[in-house]
Amino acid sequence: MKRHDLVAPCGDYCGGCAQYSGLAVTIARHMRALADLYGFEFRARGAFDFAEFLKGLDWFVAHATCPGCREGGGPAWCQVRGCCVEKDLLLCFECDDFPCAKLDEVADPDTMDRYQRYRELGLQAWVDEQARRAERGYEIHLQKVVSLRSNRLDHSQGP
Repeated sequence: MKRHDLVAPCGDYCGGCAQYSGLAVTIARHMRALADLYGFEFRARGAFDFAEFLKGLDWFVAHATCPGCREGGGPAWCQVRGCCVEKDLLLCFECDDFPCAKLDEVADPDTMDRYQRYRELGLQAWVDEQARRAERGYEIHLQKVVSLRSNRLDHSQGP
C-alpha cells in the first residue's frame, strides 16, 4: 500500500493507528501471555471477572485490526468518508467547507494541528511527515510514541 492510501478522509494517517499497524493486537497478545504466565487471577478475585478479562483480550487478538479507511475499515457510520468520495477529495482538509459538523464525530484532539501542518507543508510533504512519525512508533489516536518497553527505571544501573 502506498503512503497516500494510508491517509484517511478525516486527516488521520492509518499507518499511525494501533489497529492498522497491529499494535493493539500485539499489546493484547503480550497482556494475555503475561496473565497466563503470572497467574494474575488470584489478584483479580473480588475486583473483576478474570475469565471475562481473558475473553476480552482474546477478542482483541482476533478482532482489533483494521485494513485502513480506504480499504473499508474505520467506523461504518463515518460521514466524512462518504462526503470526500462524493466531492472527489483525498481528505477533508481539501474541502472549502472544512471544518464541518461531519468531522466532529471522528476528529481527534490534534486534527486541527494536522490540518495546519498540511496547509504549511502541502500534501506530499505532509504525507511523508505522517509516515515518518508512524515509523517512529507514533500512535495517532494516543498522540504519542508507543513503546512496548517498560516505563519503569532500571535502578540497578545507578542514577
